[in-house]
Amino acid sequence: MKYHAENAVSSFFYYMWNAWSKEECKIVFGGMCRHFWGKWNAQAEKSIYGAAERFYSELSENNQKLLVERAVSLYDGKAFRKEPDDSKVLVCEECGSRQVEIQAWIDANTEMFVCDTAHDRDGKWCEECKENVNFCSLEEFKQKMQVWWTGTDFGTLENITGLKETDHFPGNGPQAFADAVKKWWDSLDYDGKRDLYNKYNSNNE
Repeated sequence: MKYHAENAVSSFFYYMWNAWSKEECKIVFGGMCRHFWGKWNAQAEKSIYGAAERFYSELSENNQKLLVERAVSLYDGKAFRKEPDDSKVLVCEECGSRQVEIQAWIDANTEMFVCDTAHDRDGKWCEECKENVNFCSLEEFKQKMQVWWTGTDFGTLENITGLKETDHFPGNGPQAFADAVKKWWDSLDYDGKRDLYNKYNSNNE
């Protein structure tokens, strides 16, 4: 990612203070996240003050670059960057994970990106599924989950939500139950919905 050098330091510290977490560690370091999360905890246990600097200094140059580029992708100096449109975010077509990778050619001397090599499923990888997959947009996967939810029978919705259809009959009718489960679903964040979709959808069992 291209960015102004004078903002990079501020971006890094704002990221480490406000956003750094186990989930962010997974996004930055992928399959090596457990190792790096342990390294972070070891530094934070000494004292939370200065932990970000100590953690950064123990990383290799390439891993430092991964961490800073993630920070800059979220923060522009002290300002939080606007999230990209869902239609421009790629996720795994199977499970909806954003931890997806693509094969690419990298200049051996400058480590600069040249071009990607993935024109089919074989060059695309989902870290969560641990297999080659196709990608779709975050917008498309959200739509797919919504179609599944709205098409799910009342019995399954009762099992998922803990709500009872009979609690809304006979006075309020089936629409009251439908409204209740919609409100329950809408209260979930993306990952909460994704977990349910992957658990109950027959294509993901």
